[in-house]
Amino acid sequence: MNNLLEIIYISAITVCLLLVSCSDMNELSDRFLKEGETTYATLPDSVTVGAGKERVQFEIFITTNRVKTTRIYWNNHTDSVDIEIGNQAGVFYKTIENLPEQSYLFDLVNLDQYGNRSLPYEVSGRSLGEKYESTMLNRRLVSLSANNAGNKVLVWGGMDESLDAKHTEISYTNIDDENVLMEVPLSENSTIITDLKPGSLPKYRTVYIPDEMVVDVFYTDFTDASLAYDGDFLLIKSEISIIGYSNQHDSGDNAAKHALDNNYTNRWHTRVGKNYPHWMVFDIGGEVLVSRFSIWPSVFGLETGKIFDNRLPATFSLWGRNDEPPRDNLSGEEGWTQLGNYSIEERGGEQTFIIDNPIPVKYLKMSSPNGLNGTTMMVIGEFDIYSR
Repeated sequence: MNNLLEIIYISAITVCLLLVSCSDMNELSDRFLKEGETTYATLPDSVTVGAGKERVQFEIFITTNRVKTTRIYWNNHTDSVDIEIGNQAGVFYKTIENLPEQSYLFDLVNLDQYGNRSLPYEVSGRSLGEKYESTMLNRRLVSLSANNAGNKVLVWGGMDESLDAKHTEISYTNIDDENVLMEVPLSENSTIITDLKPGSLPKYRTVYIPDEMVVDVFYTDFTDASLAYDGDFLLIKSEISIIGYSNQHDSGDNAAKHALDNNYTNRWHTRVGKNYPHWMVFDIGGEVLVSRFSIWPSVFGLETGKIFDNRLPATFSLWGRNDEPPRDNLSGEEGWTQLGNYSIEERGGEQTFIIDNPIPVKYLKMSSPNGLNGTTMMVIGEFDIYSR
């Protein structure tokens, strides 16, 4: 009897649940029939946002002819702008101006001629300004020098091409008094200017393009190229040959070639036991108006407490000529024109010597008859040769 009552009770509960479920389903069905099916407009096929100066530009691809308007929302849908598509397929552009510098999240919604809306198409973009410009670095100019043809050579430092920097621009005045703007790829390590107006110097800047849409191009300020000595260009050492010298201690750390290798931390050390005079002859590679000669003391292998090697020449002279000197008498004076006599101070760092009346020469000789403090050996860190 008890079992029968349980069965009747469970059956009653099941019937009630079925009645409630059917009622809910009927309610949902009635609501659907009353409100109808939701119709959505077509989404954009693709959207690209280009970064500009306090603005962004949209590139919108639509391949259907069933879109009347595209509405762009930003700032959590508090701002919006419409683009008239006109039920046409194609590529459509829209620029939003006066956007404060920051990153933005945009929602694009298409509307058709019946007022139906698409689901939102979300895309991010950025507006650039002073903060971005403050991060832009100008490319580093390592040196401005001259080759033996008189052309000016700018040697560049490296630049991270993964940044927005695209190339360098050089501005200068040529020999015809025309302004020239030269584009230099970041991959180019040196640039030659063949027609720089005498007495003038170039300036340079770096160009930044944030993305492929090129909404705006950004520039660093121009930097004036400068010379260590006004009017004097350092000659490129790779174009100068050492054709003779008095002697060297050995061909390793003390080799004569170290006097002209752009390495200011090694040395030319003359042979132990060989007294002055000491000399070196250079083939400059072309007729050059040599205007200045610099000597750098050696800092190689110093004893504790010393800051430079004082085994320098006490005095020296410079000589020049245009015809090739006899290789068996490079130390002699015959056929050479004296350019100047100079005295050296006992101190560290560069000491530079001006040729007061420079003449074009192809060969240059430095010759010293005596050493500082009576030393017999000469030790040189580096020579620099300048032209005007």
